Amino acid sequence: MMPDDIAYWQAWVAKPEWREEVLHGPDVLRLAEALNWDADALGWPPLGHLALFVPPPGPRGPDGHPARGGFFPPVSLPRRMFASADYQFHRPLIAGTPAIQMRVLESLVPKQGKTGALLLGRVRIEIWQDGEKALEEMQTIVWREDGAAQPLPIPASPPPAGDAVFTPGPAQLFLFSAATANAHRIHYDLAYAQGDEAYPGLVVHGPLVAAQLLGLWERRHGPAKRFAFRAEAPVFSGQPVALVGHEDSLQALRCDGTVAIAATAG
Repeated sequence: MMPDDIAYWQAWVAKPEWREEVLHGPDVLRLAEALNWDADALGWPPLGHLALFVPPPGPRGPDGHPARGGFFPPVSLPRRMFASADYQFHRPLIAGTPAIQMRVLESLVPKQGKTGALLLGRVRIEIWQDGEKALEEMQTIVWREDGAAQPLPIPASPPPAGDAVFTPGPAQLFLFSAATANAHRIHYDLAYAQGDEAYPGLVVHGPLVAAQLLGLWERRHGPAKRFAFRAEAPVFSGQPVALVGHEDSLQALRCDGTVAIAATAG
């Protein structure tokens, strides 16, 4: 990653993309199913908007992500991942009516991390409905170099305690990928995840775990006005995740006790 590359990629910054669509309720219900969320009893699922405004059909890269050079620049670093998000929920979204989404890459910042060169992209997303802003989201996307192979976490004894525990398996990962149109192969293609990206198993989506944390909070307090999460360690299919809530702070603990997701809600 050279300075000239970064200067070229900066041409993708500050170019908003606007889309309008009628919000399709069944899409949100498919996400609720992926989260084991009882929409009839509890209403809109946590982070339900992730099932809306999915990427339009188009070319895909070898990792399953949309081909680089569209909304995101053609970054040469091989790995791309969702690192964090910060949400502000201003008003409920209403299924069956039109909404407008604005999405813009606000910045690209090179960093140096444990695995080598990193590039951090900040993406702002807004959803408007009936002339009012319903939701704001700030995402951090990370591109990085290939890393060393990781071992499968060894379960701690006794296992981490939590307010709730769930064990994401391949079917849940598939349902979440389908509901959010996330074709990154680390979530469903075991041979690719192990052979190409050196993971020990299928990787659980960070937003899937984050949505479980938000669901834990909303079952106690009702719909959130704000929610933020940061991915700190990968979670793998078939291993239990303990969800821990302390008022406005939340954690998802891997089976070995490592914090996988740290979050706040209010």
